[in-house]
Amino acid sequence: MKLRQLLTIELHKLRAQRGTYASYAVLAALVGLIVWGTWRYGPPHALQSALGDQFVVGGKEVAGPLIPLLLLEFPVAVHVLIPLLIAVATGGLVAGEKQAGTLRTILVRPVRRAAVLGAKLTAAWIHAAGLVVFVGVLSLVLGYAVFGRGDLVLMSFKGPSFSILAEPQALSHLALAYGLAVVAMMAVASLGVLLSVLCDNPLTAAGLTVAVLLVLQSLRLIPYFQWLQPYLLTEHTGAYREALSATIDWSQIITSLSYLGAYIAGPGLIAMCVFWRQDVRC
Repeated sequence: MKLRQLLTIELHKLRAQRGTYASYAVLAALVGLIVWGTWRYGPPHALQSALGDQFVVGGKEVAGPLIPLLLLEFPVAVHVLIPLLIAVATGGLVAGEKQAGTLRTILVRPVRRAAVLGAKLTAAWIHAAGLVVFVGVLSLVLGYAVFGRGDLVLMSFKGPSFSILAEPQALSHLALAYGLAVVAMMAVASLGVLLSVLCDNPLTAAGLTVAVLLVLQSLRLIPYFQWLQPYLLTEHTGAYREALSATIDWSQIITSLSYLGAYIAGPGLIAMCVFWRQDVRC
């Protein structure tokens, strides 16, 4: 069987799982809550309160592009929820079939193991990208539907400052930010597939994926391991923040993309080597 046929089968398996639809439903609920909260209570970083009483804010502070921005600024979405959903999906790609006994049936057919795992990796990357794109598109559509068109107010991550982007520029910055988030989540998917190859239980693989991400995040906060920070995956999953400013630091984005590319390819190659020599008995 060719890689394209195997990929079609893997994507069909993902579509057939209730967990896939549950993942999109959870993300849709999160986006809906952000939209409702912004409509009901206003943006969390109100510009008037940030500037104080010495300035008068005029014009439209809340517009459609603000909602996808809030989803990126809200750490639970990109750094917790989406990686967790990816871990659950990727954990079952190999380990789930081992547990169900279907992987051995697949491998007795005239098909290369590299093609089988390559299809699973590609399906994992597509699923990870789909979750991020779904959040971005849905939040933008609901943002425009509820708040209409307008410019985007960017509050700085590094200090009490702000900048205002015109709508076309705001959309291009958001597209870049979500593109960087897609690459980051693809790296998480590669890690999940590697652990799925190493484990025989999908829950164990998913739990280990989350545990590894938590450990990497913890290492960023421990002063003794500051020398490790530039090399950690979790140091570069927030690369999209570089796009959420008026001036984009392209050198930092290129650096983060190079590390994320290594985290996408590295676990994938290790998983390929292990899977090639693995004795599948169930």
